[in-house]
Amino acid sequence: MKKETKRQNDKTKPKKEATLLISVLTLAVVVAFVAAGVSVLNLDISLMLFLCWLVVAPFAAVLGYNFFELEDLAYEMAKNCIGPAAIIMAVGVMMGAFMAAGTVPTVLVAGLQVITPGLFLVTTFILCCVMSMIMGTSWGTIGTIGIAMSGVGLGLGMNPAITAGAIVGGAWFGDKMSPMSDSTNLCAAVTKTKLMDHVRYMLWTTGPAAVISIVLYGIIGFSSSANAFDSTQVAEIIGSLQGLFKIDFVAVIPLIVVIVMIIMRKSTIVSLLSGAVTAAVVAVLYQGVSLTDIGSVMYGGYSVESDNAVIASLLNRGGMSSMLSLIATFVGALGLGGILNGTGLLKPLFDALTKGVKSAKGVMVMAWFLTLICILVISTNNFAFVMVGTLFAPIFEKYNLESQNLSRILEDVGTTGSVLIPWNVGAMFVVGVLGVPTVQYAPYAYLNIFTPIISLAIAFTGFKVLRTDQ
Repeated sequence: MKKETKRQNDKTKPKKEATLLISVLTLAVVVAFVAAGVSVLNLDISLMLFLCWLVVAPFAAVLGYNFFELEDLAYEMAKNCIGPAAIIMAVGVMMGAFMAAGTVPTVLVAGLQVITPGLFLVTTFILCCVMSMIMGTSWGTIGTIGIAMSGVGLGLGMNPAITAGAIVGGAWFGDKMSPMSDSTNLCAAVTKTKLMDHVRYMLWTTGPAAVISIVLYGIIGFSSSANAFDSTQVAEIIGSLQGLFKIDFVAVIPLIVVIVMIIMRKSTIVSLLSGAVTAAVVAVLYQGVSLTDIGSVMYGGYSVESDNAVIASLLNRGGMSSMLSLIATFVGALGLGGILNGTGLLKPLFDALTKGVKSAKGVMVMAWFLTLICILVISTNNFAFVMVGTLFAPIFEKYNLESQNLSRILEDVGTTGSVLIPWNVGAMFVVGVLGVPTVQYAPYAYLNIFTPIISLAIAFTGFKVLRTDQ
């Protein structure tokens, strides 16, 4: 009781505002600490972000905050990771079950038999765009159709990095554009923009980027397909999969369940877990997997021994346990963001950067760069959305800029560009599921590259910038 009373008394004590020096030092120490741990000592970023809670404590103490208050700030922000963490675990469970049920292998066989190498990348990008628009989540798209198309690409002899780039671009298209996406709703809410106004205005950046992506994937596909395609290898992969699983319509039922439930506007968690349970039933009753084994697969992932290295790399993945490190990164990143935001440690730096801005163009460009800085420093997008969105909303209003301009910039950079940063949680999820390092797939994720570039060009030129005084 005394402990709780002390907490309440501490909260009523006046707090100092951070100076520019403290703000710069805080950012410099956090960046140096994380960089040294990850790059020099090769430590996991989730550990470094979690330890940063302690690293920033002395700076917060100068302002009058104690550890109890910092804990509360961290926990309050970290609560926002419960939903994404549940989705991540559901994807892991579903991935393992889909493998055991033969769902992914069946899609692989169908893709290898139907899709031509020249059109593969374009088809992959468009399929992932459609799936992500339906599901409203890039992670769910990566964990379903993304895995399948990755396997088809390997079978067709495509470069895994290029395939992963097409998958990522398509998956993040819907994560940014779907009205059901959590990032889409958050950016609209934090900037007080009507949801559909926000979605429609993003077409000016995402639409051209998608067209450019399709053209480039088409050029790559047709220029490389003749040399890459090996019909003997494709036949060998199909034969191996048919030897391991019953390949037919029954095996695809779990995927159909997920798609139908998403179309019916059921929650993402319920849809993914329903697909996983359906896959478990198919695995037990149709593929002959024991109850004990399917439980192990859903938690620990699917594993099979095969002389074919491609088959092993395709099938040995999934499971809830494979996602736990990513969840730890979420907690560490959001907790750190909560402390930095709640104490105002970075506000003087942001204020200094925006102080010299004297035009609408300058405001938009600065919002673009500060969003980039936020996603570079903190491994999750939500901090950037809340920090930049809250700070710039009144500034955009002051310069007669409609709120859609700000909400679009947040998504152009924060949502689309974040997956190109190796230590971002989205990028780590892609690496964990598809097995392709960020530095390898990033050059081919054309939608994610061109969307922020087009956004910056619009800010500089003023093209299609909505104003309240016009």
